[in-house]
Amino acid sequence: MKRYINLLFVLLLFCSGCELYTQDEYEEYIVVESYLVANGTLPNVLLSHTTPIEEEYSFQDTAIEGAEVQVRRLNADSSIIETFEYKQVNPGIYEPVLSHTVLDQQLYELYIQTNSGETVKAQTYVPGNFETVNRDQIKDGYVYQSEEQVQLKVTPSEYPGRQTFYFFTVNVSADADLRLTPFYADLVENQDADTANFYINSSNIVNEGNYNQNQDGTISLNLPWISIAFYGRNTIIANAIDDNMYDFLRSQSVQTGGSTLSPGEIQNIDYNVEGGIGIFGSMASDTVLVNILEPQQ
Repeated sequence: MKRYINLLFVLLLFCSGCELYTQDEYEEYIVVESYLVANGTLPNVLLSHTTPIEEEYSFQDTAIEGAEVQVRRLNADSSIIETFEYKQVNPGIYEPVLSHTVLDQQLYELYIQTNSGETVKAQTYVPGNFETVNRDQIKDGYVYQSEEQVQLKVTPSEYPGRQTFYFFTVNVSADADLRLTPFYADLVENQDADTANFYINSSNIVNEGNYNQNQDGTISLNLPWISIAFYGRNTIIANAIDDNMYDFLRSQSVQTGGSTLSPGEIQNIDYNVEGGIGIFGSMASDTVLVNILEPQQ
């Protein structure tokens, strides 16, 4: 997941200008980035600040040092159960002092105080764990863009007060024998895109209208073919996401062209961060390996 997280960080900074530069004068914002994964260890926290739109962005140049950083596990009433202290390991990069396994269906809070006295807070509720139950039925190979899509049959992930939202992340190994599928091959050839940009690819959000509820209580998720950038072995990660990830990804897709709205009607990115921008989100994930076959010529 780490390389996918870095991709989101780039998208966040690219999109943030849509909100930040509608003001008469530029205002600097603190930018945070951290993602909790159920059953994973506590993640690093990245901390930086925005730059004026005419300046080239560099995390190294904008990193915020010397901040107090904590992640707290909370009760439903937001009282603290336990606190996890962080330490700075590189400029702007903070890691937990002690290891902790992220618990699903728990409320966590990010607390930051900079050495200039600014405070940033955000909360996330970690979605319930789920698992792929048809792992043994997944075929050895799927022909790209054939009628038979890769389908994961999963147990439901619980999230309070709403349906569950998913998205797929598709990873390939950079040292594999990589052959691009036609859409991405065209991007590389005709639009000077970098092949490395597609080593990790993500789908749009999959909501209740796009997956099937089965009689046994499981859910069938179809992997969109547009998510597949390479033939061969692909690691497919299904992610159930919290409200913060959902709001960010949904509003980010509108900002980057996933909408027919005119510029004056496009909403700002939803960050759900108090005292800054960025994302403190969470997800539950499960992973399968599939082989994507090139169609017969």
